[in-house]
Amino acid sequence: MFNIALNTFREMVRNRFFSLIIFLSVILIALSLWLDSLALGENKRVIIDFWLSFLELSGLAVILLLAGWLIAREIEGRTIYLILSKPIRRWMIIFGKFTGFAFVLLLVVLIELAILIAILYSQWIIIDMIFALAVIGIFLKLLSLLALSLFFSTIVSPWLAMFMTIASTIIGHGWYVVLEYAIRSGNVVYMYFARWVLILFPNLASLNLKNLVATTAIVNIESYLIAFALSVIYLSIILCLAAWIFERKSFDSV
Repeated sequence: MFNIALNTFREMVRNRFFSLIIFLSVILIALSLWLDSLALGENKRVIIDFWLSFLELSGLAVILLLAGWLIAREIEGRTIYLILSKPIRRWMIIFGKFTGFAFVLLLVVLIELAILIAILYSQWIIIDMIFALAVIGIFLKLLSLLALSLFFSTIVSPWLAMFMTIASTIIGHGWYVVLEYAIRSGNVVYMYFARWVLILFPNLASLNLKNLVATTAIVNIESYLIAFALSVIYLSIILCLAAWIFERKSFDSV
């Protein structure tokens, strides 16, 4: 499994799209400094909001354009037979691919985070614990979507997996509004339906702290730590389901 993770990491890092993301990060330094001149005293909030949003979007773009093809590429290239000919279980392939890609996402986060911290310190802006929690929340969002993308890619085509991952992102960010409306309406059926959707899809809104950074809002840290733990449990379940499906997948038609 370690070799699969390492090969996945190397393959993704060498991908041109990964290099493009890093290049855009450097280019956007100038843009963030230009936004600083328009911030009108809110430079800390503008810079942090801009960079954390870009960090999340760039990680999502890497997942959408690359993760769905992790399994399909092995099947289409028939290298899956070479992997399965070795003393390795199929579930190790899923977990190895996930681990390797997770380190790619971590590298993206660390590179962009280093640039952001350098900009903040150049502006004499001190980061706090809420900032750290916001970054952790973004990374857990990306890991949850990565697990979903791998899960979808075991049952549908890469393009459909990408579409379903996008749909999951939208539901995960906005479905809590539907749940609140269902609770206010008092419709029990509607309320339970909304709750089940949030169980089936990741509740990404509960991991969102970037709008609270650089504000005076009171943050209930304990509730967010619980949300982080639930996110880890969720992505673990999705990965296990993906491994279970992949164990039973037939490659006779390949």
